[in-house]
Amino acid sequence: MRLTFTVPVAGLIAACAVLPLRAQDTLGEPVPCSGQRVSDILIRTEPPALGDLSRRSRAAARAVRAVHATTQPEVVRRLIIQGVGVPCRELARAESERILRAQPFIAEATITPRAMPDGSVVLEVVTVDELEWLIDLGVKGQNPYVTRFGLGDANIAGEAIALRGTWSAARGPYRDTYGARFMDYQLFGRPYQLMLSGTRWPLGGEWTTLAGHAFLTDLQRVAWRTATGERSEYVPLLRETADAPSVRIKRSFTDIGGIVRIGAPGRLSLFGASYTREYDSGDNEYIRVTRDGLVRDSTAVTDSIHPYRSGRINGLWGVRNIHFLRVTGFDALSATQDVREGFQLGLLGGRSLAVLGSENDDIFVSADMYAGVGSPKTFAAMQVQGEGRQDYNTNRWDGIIGSGRGAIYHRMTPQHTVLLDGEWSGGWRQRLPFQLTLGDDRGGVRGYRDSQAGGGQRVVGRLEDRWYIGRIRALADLGLAPFFDAGRLWAGDAAFGVNTPVRMGAGISLLAAVPPRSKRLFRLEVGYPLSNDPHAKLEIRITATDLTRLFWDEPGDVKRSRESTVPSSIFNWP
Repeated sequence: MRLTFTVPVAGLIAACAVLPLRAQDTLGEPVPCSGQRVSDILIRTEPPALGDLSRRSRAAARAVRAVHATTQPEVVRRLIIQGVGVPCRELARAESERILRAQPFIAEATITPRAMPDGSVVLEVVTVDELEWLIDLGVKGQNPYVTRFGLGDANIAGEAIALRGTWSAARGPYRDTYGARFMDYQLFGRPYQLMLSGTRWPLGGEWTTLAGHAFLTDLQRVAWRTATGERSEYVPLLRETADAPSVRIKRSFTDIGGIVRIGAPGRLSLFGASYTREYDSGDNEYIRVTRDGLVRDSTAVTDSIHPYRSGRINGLWGVRNIHFLRVTGFDALSATQDVREGFQLGLLGGRSLAVLGSENDDIFVSADMYAGVGSPKTFAAMQVQGEGRQDYNTNRWDGIIGSGRGAIYHRMTPQHTVLLDGEWSGGWRQRLPFQLTLGDDRGGVRGYRDSQAGGGQRVVGRLEDRWYIGRIRALADLGLAPFFDAGRLWAGDAAFGVNTPVRMGAGISLLAAVPPRSKRLFRLEVGYPLSNDPHAKLEIRITATDLTRLFWDEPGDVKRSRESTVPSSIFNWP
């Protein structure tokens, strides 16, 4: 049995103290933001909050300063929409606060207008950081004991720059895995993003470069992005009666585009255009990846690789009637998150052109729809995504893939939340090898990671009964969550696809948020299969995720098959 876990290191030390706020005697009482002139903006940034040890130990305070770089005030200031010397607008204040909370390196953020004697207001901005340093470690019970190691800093020097490196030990005659990811959230002191990433796998690898100005708020007029990358990998295709073969595929892409907001914040439309190029190819033969090397699988022949080169001009359109609801205890134990209430729809349509290098005469369409309604106690939401291509030469649709999630959150008490959700995914007439599994980390059924069943469509339902246990010495929030999962597969036209009965799994999760009120949730999950599956067995997972910024993160086996140039939603571009 292998355990994989992520452990905060220097961040834990940094989180053992909160430096006290400066005295606020010169500031007045909190008041509503209702058109008063903003005379100043005062920004206070704090390290992760795990108890005020600084009052009891000067050594602890020095340790905090030594290992944790608190977010620079200027980084926070660049994300505040409300200006100085102009009337205080509640929408700008609330959106600024929400944007700050959405940053991966900030756990908490509040913006409080305070009255001044001259009738103006001062905006008091207080942010509390997330843990900065993380170690990712994989171990097993036999030599080599360490199979994976990663080290990252989520906020270098407090400048909104993240850097992470990873290594994994090779198996058999293959290469070790090396990877690195660099992210600058405020390129050139602007709210622009730059991402560089690359990974060398035992077989194949990938690299991606992306620069863009994300659509952060309805008060924003323009968003844009440019991205390019390549990927080469061996995709395993599970089959229940024999070892899983793999198929080699190669993909490259380029995407350049932008959108413009038209209409009032909250009720608006987005219009835009993009140029996309994508090239997909691979080997039409099955290969088994064994401990002794690559072996051709002569028992099966495939023609599932259809080389494809496209160059398109696309139109983008979106309509939105959304406002944000502040809640706690939904996707984190006690952290605040902002959920979308209302409706939004985004569409992309593209036409291939030979002058752009396209070898295919086709049109391409994709859509993303979201709807949410509720209160801080009970909230229901749904999101669906889909895409497909019509070949003009054959008048046939292919590359069709869709997925979706529906969820209901209900807070029985402040310490008790029930989560009921369902997910579905499906693909038809894929141009590259395609298979959905019950063992996918995000889209599958817990307890079935080693299941060898694969198919073309999947439905999974989950029930989680989450209890907040309490806080341990101001160091962490703890929780407990019994869960029950059920799901099944349909064969469809996927390689080696099978129809399965409903397969059920149950277990329990130990939850921890370090520091308290952190958006990042550590989960120790123990899942057991309740249905007959010859390969399923007791499963232990240890993960660290932040699910508060997105309603839904699409499963990996679905993402891998989508066109690389299609944004998940133009409303969170890029």
